[in-house]
Amino acid sequence: MPNFKYQVIDAAGKSSTGVIDAASMADASRKLRADGKYVASLSLDKGAGFLNIGGKKKLKTKELVLITRQLSSLLSAGITIIRALDMLYQQVETKNAKAIVGEVYESIQGGRTLSEAFKEQQGLVPNIMVSMVAAGEESGRLDEVMERLAEHFQKAQKLKNKLSSAMVYPKILAFVTFAVSWGLLTFLVPSITTTIADLGGELPGLTKFIIAVSDSITKFWYIYAVVIIGGYSGFKMWRASEKGAYQWAWLMIHMPIVGNMTKMTATAQFTRTVSTLLKSGISVLQAVEITEKSLDNVILEKKLADARIEIRKGAALSKSIKNIEEFPPMVYAMVAIGEESGTLDTILDKAADYFEDEADAATSKMTAALEPMMIIVMAVIVGLIVGGIAIPIFNMASYI
Repeated sequence: MPNFKYQVIDAAGKSSTGVIDAASMADASRKLRADGKYVASLSLDKGAGFLNIGGKKKLKTKELVLITRQLSSLLSAGITIIRALDMLYQQVETKNAKAIVGEVYESIQGGRTLSEAFKEQQGLVPNIMVSMVAAGEESGRLDEVMERLAEHFQKAQKLKNKLSSAMVYPKILAFVTFAVSWGLLTFLVPSITTTIADLGGELPGLTKFIIAVSDSITKFWYIYAVVIIGGYSGFKMWRASEKGAYQWAWLMIHMPIVGNMTKMTATAQFTRTVSTLLKSGISVLQAVEITEKSLDNVILEKKLADARIEIRKGAALSKSIKNIEEFPPMVYAMVAIGEESGTLDTILDKAADYFEDEADAATSKMTAALEPMMIIVMAVIVGLIVGGIAIPIFNMASYI
């Protein structure tokens, strides 16, 4: 069972603190009150373990699905938000999610609303969740909003899973190529280098090159390790920089095959997020602002920021996004129809279904094109290594 830090005040007005072991916060509070004491504060004891040194991490999409789905069910059943969060705390499995739910619970006990409590976790929970919870509190339909959020995150997770599943085989091929090449160069080549040298004669240039690479790997492997780690770290730093993020975004949009998948995925995210927000009573301006921050592409974020400025000046959503060439023309047409008919949220929801299917199809095409390319690369690398070793052996007769 988890531990909870507490501060209590007894009948004499004396304050004391400590840690109590209990099944939940409500159970801990009940145990403390059973002694006739007033509970001044009660919080999850996170300890000083290694996992807490780096602080809390952003909630994963599947964790968001669980949290919103459970809160929707509990609130629909008439359970108070405090009790619902207490029950939710017992159901979440990861330490990170427990810590965040625990802090939200504490904030509400301190007098804050649910949206304010989530806002305090900014960066750990998505902006769409904070805004929609606030809208749900204002309208008194928090359970419905939680259900919409659960559906939104579930569809986002489904799209994410499709992308991840599509990349499994190419990743396996890349790993096998690296492992086989490394194994040949570090185990096979060194073991037969002496035999090749004893054959006499002039070795082919390819054989000399492979032997030289093998020698450098076996003697200076740590340098290769530093270069690989340094290269990966440098790539991440480059992507995190303003210039690097823009260049990477441009590359992902304009790269053959990959570019179409990126555009379709971004379009699906845009239509789905705006639709979900509009259904919860959030204004178009605020919906575009929240959606803008959810796209993992700085070029599209900048263009949506410009569109938001146009909307603030009085332009319609359809007109403001008309010049975003990364979105298919169909988006502009459907948004315009939705605005004219007053069913923008419904139209965008249908558009999201369509573009999610298109993103899935684009991902399948990318995978279908990537797999043979990876096999060819693997065949060329392994073929060169094996060929460089085999050529002098096949020519053995000419050296004798």
